[in-house]
Amino acid sequence: MTINSDEIREAFLTLGLVGDEETGILRRFGVILACNSVDFLIEREIEFINSLGSKALKLGEKVLIDAAQWCANATFGGIMDSEEWAQLIEPNISTISDRFDGLVAITNCLGWGKITSYELDEEKEELKFVVDYSYYIEPWVDRFGKTDRPICYMWTGVAGGYLDLLFGSKPHDFVGDETECAAMGASSCVFSAKKLKKKYGIT
Repeated sequence: MTINSDEIREAFLTLGLVGDEETGILRRFGVILACNSVDFLIEREIEFINSLGSKALKLGEKVLIDAAQWCANATFGGIMDSEEWAQLIEPNISTISDRFDGLVAITNCLGWGKITSYELDEEKEELKFVVDYSYYIEPWVDRFGKTDRPICYMWTGVAGGYLDLLFGSKPHDFVGDETECAAMGASSCVFSAKKLKKKYGIT
């Protein structure tokens, strides 16, 4: 591994990540970054799913995952095209795995939880990674208790988005899945991603 995640984190934290004094907008890494309340974000997703009713649960969850994947493509695509990425990370990249190491290092600075381990199979174009402290877990469990299904919709979309950016030609070439969820009682949340066989995963 040629990417030093500790050095990236240290550099990230010294960038002065605060909003513009006049507008409050934070423009760094080629994107506009926002700091939002986790409870607010989770509440909006819960309200959206509940408004659709139980018969449309799967569809509602798919919509949230799909939206997260579009956001992952836009956000991380912008980050990889940014001046900060070019100066801080690109010089250390020689393989696709190095590029993913850089994405993980940046992701772990964003407050979404921490990717603690990951396996990227470049030949099969498949990914598996483990997240500790997914920002979904505490608000969800505090409100509903243990769940019977995976609920980290944003991370699931990000899993597919990572591979879109590493191997794909456009958004949704790949699809993510949450195979273990801490809200179901697992010790961590586990995600995988692979090539999409059908458009948007609809069968």
